[in-house]
Amino acid sequence: MPGKRQPTDVVEANGRKHLTNEEKAARRASELSLPPAEKARPPGWMESSALRAEFRSLGKELIAAGLYANLDADNLGFYIVARNQWVSATRQVKEALDDGDIKGANIWSRIQDRFFKQARNCAASMGMTISDRCKLVIPSADQQGGEAPEDEFTRLLRERQKAAAFG
Repeated sequence: MPGKRQPTDVVEANGRKHLTNEEKAARRASELSLPPAEKARPPGWMESSALRAEFRSLGKELIAAGLYANLDADNLGFYIVARNQWVSATRQVKEALDDGDIKGANIWSRIQDRFFKQARNCAASMGMTISDRCKLVIPSADQQGGEAPEDEFTRLLRERQKAAAFG
């Protein structure tokens, strides 16, 4: 069974497959490429100003990481709403447990689990978890034959790794 189709640049960077110029052109013509978003604009259906502010904040981070295009607005919105609902359900579970209401805690924990799964699925489809970012296939600079400029996301990640190693 063949693996997932990889972008032409990744196939070339891996160096395991020789492509003619015609094959490269044909592959590139069939690949979808979206222009990166300049700004993360919340979808119109998102009415809460707090959620819209959170959307813009997360959107900036995703744009800096190269993981956001304008078509992702609804998915990011769904993530923020599901996460917000999970936080609310978590409060309800805690209140029920503090009151000794086991039946209520059980009901709210199922609701909490449902919102957690929704938020996790949205986050995974956007590459917002470490395991999903690891699945992204991006050739390294030495495979491409040049030195790639370091973006802000990579710089922050390296600083965090250094701090974790020495802290």
